[in-house]
Amino acid sequence: MRARKKSMAPGAGPALTMTLTLALTLTACGGGGNDDGGEEVAAPTLDNSAELDELVSAAQEEGCLTVYGTVDETILQSVTEAFTEQYDVPASFVRLVSADLSQRFSTEAQAGATVADVVLLTSSPFYGEALGNGWLQPVNEAELPAFPGEFPEDYTSDEGATPVVSLVPTTMVYNTDLVSEAPTSWEDYGDPANKGELLLAEPSSSPANVAFWALMREEYGDEFLEAVAANEPRWYNSAVPATQGVAAGEGALGFPGVAAIVAGLQEQNAPVDAAVLSPTTGPEIGLGLAAESPCPNAGKLFANYLLSEEGNTYFNEVSEAISPYGEDVQDFVRPTPVPEAEAAEISALLGAP
Repeated sequence: MRARKKSMAPGAGPALTMTLTLALTLTACGGGGNDDGGEEVAAPTLDNSAELDELVSAAQEEGCLTVYGTVDETILQSVTEAFTEQYDVPASFVRLVSADLSQRFSTEAQAGATVADVVLLTSSPFYGEALGNGWLQPVNEAELPAFPGEFPEDYTSDEGATPVVSLVPTTMVYNTDLVSEAPTSWEDYGDPANKGELLLAEPSSSPANVAFWALMREEYGDEFLEAVAANEPRWYNSAVPATQGVAAGEGALGFPGVAAIVAGLQEQNAPVDAAVLSPTTGPEIGLGLAAESPCPNAGKLFANYLLSEEGNTYFNEVSEAISPYGEDVQDFVRPTPVPEAEAAEISALLGAP
């Protein structure tokens, strides 16, 4: 069913864009993502052990932790605050899109000036390259109390060195003031009625984004990607500005839909929602431990927190993603690496930069 649009008051778009940008910034700088009065997600308390107690003491003596992540700021805020409350270890984070984050970490590591202790980045060849360069240490050799332990063995890469801690299903973002019925098919992106209404993150901005379009190509053919291009989408470097634009009425449909970003805007009463469509895939968030970590014990403790069943479940409940431990993990089509030549073809078919 194609999207059916409703009118929006002239001039509302730019002003609302400024309001929503400020609102999202304030939300990201605040506490956890449950200030709207919704159901509170309880932070876990991990069982003690002599091994864990020793690691906690060493991390507390360091008194520092820096996390580099691609997940939404509100999620990083919630999880690092819960970690600090649990272990009394101060934590900070840096959030950037995948390409920028991997470049920043690599540049710092190559210069011998590593800042991050833990990296939460979209699973990609970055991890294998960083491990090969000695910038990351294999997580399965870090002697963490919770890993490998009961962690699902299918959710590791690089011969067990890189665990996948979160699966983030892609949805379709839409403006509820401009679309009278929730979209029911990805094919709405290619519907001629939506010409000029698409706000999309560039395929090259994340391995998961190009994997999504590879899935769409497999499902609907090249003609669908060409139809998307014919609708003259506007391209962005990540999901955040694309979703902000949809919320501001600059377009009716957006890609990719990330639950935390949509929820943050909804808390500000923005007219935006996300449709859960099938088939879907999305980013898999890998976890890396810096080899030259400034606070190595705190980094290991945080990694242990996210790799335990309790901590991992909490992380994914807060982010509305799928835990490798969860029963709904079967609902997710796991992305596979897209060869460079195919990625270039997909970008060309879509008319992407």
